Amino acid sequence: MKIWFTMVLGLLLGAAGMVAIPLSAFVREVEDEAVCNGCGQRESCFAKRPLRKGKSDWLNEWMLITFLKVRGSCAHASGQKMKEYGIYLLVHMLLYGILIWSRGIDPVSILYGVSAGMLLSLSVVDWNTRFIPMEMSGVILICGLIRLCLDRSNWKEYLIGLFAVSGFLFLTDKLSAPILRKRYDNWDEELGSAVGDGDIKLMAATGLLLGWKLNVLALGIGCVAGSVIHLIRMKFWDGEQELSFGPYLSLGVYITLLCGEELMDWYLNMMGVVPM
Repeated sequence: MKIWFTMVLGLLLGAAGMVAIPLSAFVREVEDEAVCNGCGQRESCFAKRPLRKGKSDWLNEWMLITFLKVRGSCAHASGQKMKEYGIYLLVHMLLYGILIWSRGIDPVSILYGVSAGMLLSLSVVDWNTRFIPMEMSGVILICGLIRLCLDRSNWKEYLIGLFAVSGFLFLTDKLSAPILRKRYDNWDEELGSAVGDGDIKLMAATGLLLGWKLNVLALGIGCVAGSVIHLIRMKFWDGEQELSFGPYLSLGVYITLLCGEELMDWYLNMMGVVPM
């Protein structure tokens, strides 16, 4: 019974996560000012309604909610080829299945499986648009809150995790801003920020889910993977590639969900340190 429930849940999560595919196409279109300026509904478009006293809009703050709200009325919120959905579902079930198979079936594994689905979805969106939907990080945050309730004796580990890596990334972004402004005259327009807000929020959510030590490990794996893969892309493709950090962070988190404790113990033993 547990196996059937787990697999059905995986299929449902995969089907729900496929929204990342049309969402990516929608965001690419709507973020193109030339496309939106030619739309007769721009003035009344829900996606462009201002938030935070005009500093942002619904699309930037609540991307998934905006897409679901306008998909019936916006010509750009259309579906994609069935092949893309099939590939997504196959990858999702593979990642989900490996995670459940390696950890066994229990409440924590289910939480990790749900989080893995969200990591795949937000990676698809970020890879195509350089935006991470807050709603997907929010689901991981909720999984983290449930994880905290299931392991209340280690509550400090999870609460510190909420701020440790995300706080480091936040400070990195703020401290690097003056340097980038000096080096690039058009920094505000083209680079935006050294670390995206979506990356910071994602690592806050995963920190609550994993605890601070495993979240640091996830960040390290993500940074190494991002550096290696990005350099390969720059060398063999267009030469200059904008870095979407979310997929690499998600890869680091997924590996940590899968075998983070084992990796941590192996590294500490190799360094001659007693595991914490």
